[in-house]
Amino acid sequence: MKSISIYTITRNQNIECLQKLERQLSGRTYFLKMREWELESMKALVRELEVHMQDVHALRFFYSFQVPRLGKEFDLLQIKDDQIVNIELKSGKVSDEAVRKQLLQNRYYLSVQGKMIQSYTYISSQERLVRLNNHDHIVEADWDQLCLALQRQSKDYEGDIEDLFQAEMYLFSPVTEPERFLNKEYFLTSQQKDIERRILDKIRKVKYGYFWFSGLPGTGKTLLLYDIAMKLSVHQKVCMIHCGETGKKWKILHDRLLRIAFLSDSQLEECPDLKEYSAILVDEAHLLSVKDLHRILELSEKHPVIFSSDDEDMISDEEMDRTMIREIEHLPDIQSFHLTNRIRTNAELSSFIQNMMHLPEKRMVRYYPHIQVVYANDDEEAGILLKGYQNQLVFIIDERYYYDEKGYLRGQRQKQQEPTAVRMLFHRLNEAREEFAIIVKGNEAVYEVLLDLLQFSKKETVKTIAE
Repeated sequence: MKSISIYTITRNQNIECLQKLERQLSGRTYFLKMREWELESMKALVRELEVHMQDVHALRFFYSFQVPRLGKEFDLLQIKDDQIVNIELKSGKVSDEAVRKQLLQNRYYLSVQGKMIQSYTYISSQERLVRLNNHDHIVEADWDQLCLALQRQSKDYEGDIEDLFQAEMYLFSPVTEPERFLNKEYFLTSQQKDIERRILDKIRKVKYGYFWFSGLPGTGKTLLLYDIAMKLSVHQKVCMIHCGETGKKWKILHDRLLRIAFLSDSQLEECPDLKEYSAILVDEAHLLSVKDLHRILELSEKHPVIFSSDDEDMISDEEMDRTMIREIEHLPDIQSFHLTNRIRTNAELSSFIQNMMHLPEKRMVRYYPHIQVVYANDDEEAGILLKGYQNQLVFIIDERYYYDEKGYLRGQRQKQQEPTAVRMLFHRLNEAREEFAIIVKGNEAVYEVLLDLLQFSKKETVKTIAE
């Protein structure tokens, strides 16, 4: 999406022509649904600017930009080499605190660019211009000061704004960056906030109930679960149960969050009671055993229980024991939610992982520049290849793996144990952020399949889409 002159889109014309004009100028792939009140506020802003400066038509803003996958929207952004000016538009009366919260959140998202940020809100019904100062307070703003900032002698960014703002820059896991979580250096996506609001509203009203949200790795489930835990623990103590081998990773949080008690699923046998906690939260519930699930339900009695689990639908049923998930699904009056936006894992890696775990029926048109698949005949060759990937994640697929008749990646089991090799591989692959490599050792059949998934070049992809 390109920047545009807001002078051009505030000239009187019918809304249909205006939407076509905006799309033509910005290069959007869709027609923006322009809101009448926002358009009127922008017209009033342009009129005020014309009083205080010349050449308003030359100003370029990114209008109504939304950060991909996060649902975070900005009304007007002027982006230069050394600064960003953010102007939010309001038509009716709004409190200073609401304005402050929005501008603080905006500044958080803009700060990743490493530029000076100037944050303003224009309330057209009151003809009022305010700004966020360096002490995070809302103060009355001066029009001449805003105009001076907008006319700063610095080059405008002329590229696609989506290249500057990637969802991966913002969301993180409390496991890997506990200090950022403890300092509250994050914001939830609109989808996360909606799920949290619905869960907390129900708990406040009835004080109990079962809740479950699931999603692919990288959709921000753990961050959401911990944010809910923080809010519930303001007045009463809550209990967080971790499943699998995650206990040591949470040490900093264990030490600092005194109103949240931590247990691993392996400690449930020794736990006499969970009734002292106002709520029970279970992370990575897909790793629970049915026995441990029943133990949690028994010990928690009438208190709310919130489950978070990974969506593993692309893994073969034969590689999974879905008994526990079915048990959760059928809990009485359970409220279920599904997180759909991949955040921590980029779209390229996510697409390849899903296609690798379950081969698509039709050949997919996708370019994978950050994934490599190489072949080793034996352990010696694999060891040599590993040395070339010291600075990135590398995964070895050996003779145990194969694709079944349904196109699922499978693994031969030496003994019955959970999780299976395929399941472990799936979750390890999803830990990759930017790139990874796969060394296939002594398994030509799987190697050929993975190579086929990578065969579309960038040039071929563009050509196929155009056709």
